[in-house]
Amino acid sequence: MKRLIINLILLFVIAPLITIAFGQKRSGKNMTKQKYHQPFNPSTLETIEGEVLNITYHPSKSNANSMGVHMTVKTDNETIPVHLGPTWYLEQQEELKKGDRVAITGSRITFKNKPAIIAAEITRGQMTLQLRNKRGIPMWKGWRQNKRMNQ
Repeated sequence: MKRLIINLILLFVIAPLITIAFGQKRSGKNMTKQKYHQPFNPSTLETIEGEVLNITYHPSKSNANSMGVHMTVKTDNETIPVHLGPTWYLEQQEELKKGDRVAITGSRITFKNKPAIIAAEITRGQMTLQLRNKRGIPMWKGWRQNKRMNQ
């Protein structure tokens, strides 16, 4: 009799909770990855050259505790926003600042109905900052774990 009661509890209480949990909208790392990587298009890679007008920090839509770094670059032809990457990663790299002359290779996208570039590589003088590979995979993917393992 005890076994029957336990089985009924499992069937009518726990099973529906599991079904509800799996039916929830996906979030977390997988959802962030889908949203963040989706716009990078390797077939739209191009290189622009210009002057950094400003550097701004924007909260991540998928993680309120994370900030993304963007900059605005003025070229001979246009002024365009450039998406770089997360603040925590860029703080560990060579500093970029307003007034720098840079060459940026990245994927031209449309963001909020306006042109923008997702940077893959930024060159300033002799310094080259690699942010993504040619397929758009961020250099910081797994970077924290690798850094911890090498310490």
